[in-house]
Amino acid sequence: MKTLFALLFSINILACKCDNVNLKSSFESADFVFVGDIFEVHKTPSGFKTLDNYLSKVKIGKIYKGNNYDGFYTDQATLFGSQIRSCDLIFDEKNQYLIFAFYEPDTGFLFSEHCLYTKKLSDISDDEIQALDILSKKYQQKLKLDSLKNSNNDNFDLVVDDLFNQPNRKIISLNNEIKALQEENSNQRLLIIIVGFISFLFLSTIIWLIFRNRKIKVITKAYPQIVLILH
Repeated sequence: MKTLFALLFSINILACKCDNVNLKSSFESADFVFVGDIFEVHKTPSGFKTLDNYLSKVKIGKIYKGNNYDGFYTDQATLFGSQIRSCDLIFDEKNQYLIFAFYEPDTGFLFSEHCLYTKKLSDISDDEIQALDILSKKYQQKLKLDSLKNSNNDNFDLVVDDLFNQPNRKIISLNNEIKALQEENSNQRLLIIIVGFISFLFLSTIIWLIFRNRKIKVITKAYPQIVLILH
């Protein structure tokens, strides 16, 4: 029974689904995008004897996306990751990263996923940094426009609403699964079209050969002298 439970549990852990992980889509879906320096890592038991949780303290550097919440996430933050959740990205190494993160409203932690473009900063190219700067400028312009539209509202209420009404992990996970299924369905439709086209060509060729052979037989029967001339 224990072996069966472990097997089922391991299958669940391997269930993370995400396609087309790229910089632009990650920037658009993430709540917070920044350069972070992991300077302290704590590993804690998850409750399952072979898996752990990680609390990684990060020094926040350049911020590409994210509102300043009167002291929240401007200098340091804590990244949470659990090996129980298959999509969680574990920060178990002290290093500099380009981090695409979500807010965890219940705890105040940030977390990243394999479905986001989070990488070591050394693995990010100059072209990607330039693309990120462009995305960041567009995002800042949008914030200014939104701020003008909401200028009659109380700023503090907007800050609180933005901070504590973020989508939870379950919703994010479901969104990732929906995107993966949509991509999979799109690929299947394309495959069906290709197979159908190839099948049509194959059947058309067979029909053409059948009619061609029949026509040759009819001609040779009607005009046997043609066969003699060809020989």
